[in-house]
Amino acid sequence: MDFFADILDEFKDGTAEERLGLYLHNRNLRSELDQIEDEENASVKTDITDSPQLVIKPSRAYQQQSLLGRMKHWCLSVIS
Repeated sequence: MDFFADILDEFKDGTAEERLGLYLHNRNLRSELDQIEDEENASVKTDITDSPQLVIKPSRAYQQQSLLGRMKHWCLSVIS
């Protein structure tokens, strides 16, 4: 059982790549790993809803778009 606790602690402290590796290699612990992930996601969601909303002015909206979004807009303007 100590081995499993070590894996769970390593999962909590790991990077995304380490977490993925632990998840793929420890099938018997996937429900516990999913539970840890769900608890972390739930805490992040409450933190986000409590934070103030970010408002982007229309003049800066184009600058905030992703490169893919800007390329799509450019292609549509060229076609029309």
